[in-house]
Amino acid sequence: MKQLTYIISAFILGLSLVISAFIFRDAFAHSTDSAASDSMTGSSKAAPELMDEKQLSKYLNVSEKTIETIIRVDDINKAAISSQGAYDKYQFIPYLKIDNHVRFLKSEIDKWLQYRSDAP
Repeated sequence: MKQLTYIISAFILGLSLVISAFIFRDAFAHSTDSAASDSMTGSSKAAPELMDEKQLSKYLNVSEKTIETIIRVDDINKAAISSQGAYDKYQFIPYLKIDNHVRFLKSEIDKWLQYRSDAP
């Protein structure tokens, strides 16, 4: 009777080890595949430090028309406020014009986003 108990226990233990090996193998294979795909797509999603409107629209996940509208409305509001006095630096979208081309610094856009998310 005692030997039968040992055999059954050894069988259950062995079966448990085999099942857990399959579970860990599948989990490890899935995490390795997702890490590899993340590293490949992560480098293509990284925004450059200096962006144009198209790159910014992809970075913010909005349309280029939305970027143009934000710039236009901010310019109007900035002109109205400038005549009255000072305004917060990141109250309006930060951009610069180079040869009539609008460019955005990623670090400044990140600060603008932080300001906008903190604003009431």
